[in-house]
Amino acid sequence: MTEGPTARLRSIQIKKRYLNSRIVDIWAKSKRVYVDLEKLIGRRLVDSTTYGKNILMDLRPYGIRIHLMMYGSIRFEEDPSKPKSRLRLRLDFDKGGFFVYNAPIVEIDLMDRIEERLSRELGFDPFREWNEDELIDILIGNGDRIVGEILLDQSIFAGIGNILRNEILFRAGIRPDRKISSIPLNDLRNLVRITRELSFEFLENKVRGKGIRDLLMVYNSRICKRCGGKIVFYRDKITGRKTFYCPNCQV
Repeated sequence: MTEGPTARLRSIQIKKRYLNSRIVDIWAKSKRVYVDLEKLIGRRLVDSTTYGKNILMDLRPYGIRIHLMMYGSIRFEEDPSKPKSRLRLRLDFDKGGFFVYNAPIVEIDLMDRIEERLSRELGFDPFREWNEDELIDILIGNGDRIVGEILLDQSIFAGIGNILRNEILFRAGIRPDRKISSIPLNDLRNLVRITRELSFEFLENKVRGKGIRDLLMVYNSRICKRCGGKIVFYRDKITGRKTFYCPNCQV
């Protein structure tokens, strides 16, 4: 599953390559096309950003939302490199071709309507507006929920995926199976702070082309890189996602 930092990286790459470039042709295979595609021809890309795991291409007054999920991909190329059956969106800019393959969501609409829908569905995004106090209040109001599950709730933490979830909890020193109500307020504040900080660390590494391997302390590991203890692995009953934690470093 594409996490927020990866979506953000793609948006940065799109902006760098196509900013102020005009669309000269467009093709889309999607049930979420709400405007006449011909109206996008001649429009310039004025911005590319993200909301959660969604990539947003701003072609005011129109917009394109792309969610790659698990198997979607973006290619900057002149001709398609994959079969047309996998193609979901093709944009021919005057600066080159843009192709989206296998993405479950390609939405084309007025940009304001796209952003309005996302603002109703998604919570706080580390790369957009971030309000620590409001997030703390939301967590306290969900005291009966499990911390490892709530971090994946996109209506609260937009863009946080499973790798980030595991690494955030490790750095916060909190076991993934604890109820929110059992976690002291200062630890919740630390959790919220680390969520944003680590999202930016993931993005910075990706922008530099380094990847995130050097940032991973527990994910897909057998031994804790901090204490040398054995990592516990299980699949979360609520989310079904792979979960890793160190019983020595997380309480």
